Amino acid sequence: MPIRTCLSAAALLTLAVTPAFADRGARELSAECALFGCVPGDSGGYPITLTEPGSYILTSNLSTISASQTLILVNASNVQIDLNGFALLGPTSCSGSTVSCTGTGIGNGISAGSQNYVTIRNGSIRGMGDAGIVVGNYARIEDVTISSNGGQGVSVLGFLSVGGVFRRLSIGLNGGGGIGSLFGSHHLIDSTVINNGAQGVFSMFCSQVLLSGNDSGDACTAIGPNQCSPSTDCD
Repeated sequence: MPIRTCLSAAALLTLAVTPAFADRGARELSAECALFGCVPGDSGGYPITLTEPGSYILTSNLSTISASQTLILVNASNVQIDLNGFALLGPTSCSGSTVSCTGTGIGNGISAGSQNYVTIRNGSIRGMGDAGIVVGNYARIEDVTISSNGGQGVSVLGFLSVGGVFRRLSIGLNGGGGIGSLFGSHHLIDSTVINNGAQGVFSMFCSQVLLSGNDSGDACTAIGPNQCSPSTDCD
């Protein structure tokens, strides 16, 4: 006779709220776990709140129908987020050669503006009410497509913020600028910034960045077909 193993409701609840870890040792984030809290310090619902340093990985798309809802809120420095090929999706839609957006709000895809040493890679962010990504000092963003967000594609916060490295990004059709910081020293490398509603790049050094059609003018001095020099400050 087959042996049946039964779990009590309490045991099932314990399994449900135990943080999941991917094979590479990263804690998993998904639309499913967002319902009850994905990781310690996350109370359930959006935004998924990251309160501890470490590595996190998406195992599904995350989406919201509210333009004022942020999907991931980072409340710790030294955090690495692997989007793992998935997308953060909101309801905002942007279009036109002179970019205009409908359904905008105050929600960001990933909000980490007051934290340092945050890394985000390998996925896409589209349709957020405000910025696609907000980061602080020493940020690293790689291999991400950021499009059709109501505000800036990537915003680096902090007065005289420093040390950001942004590479292999595709940034386009955002209602605000493509990528920029208030002041600081950051590098954008091997990226495309096309058809955004304000400056393509602001206050960054650029290397091999294709700029075209940004509504308030392209902020890099062209040395080739709309490419920035490795030594040209893009402000």
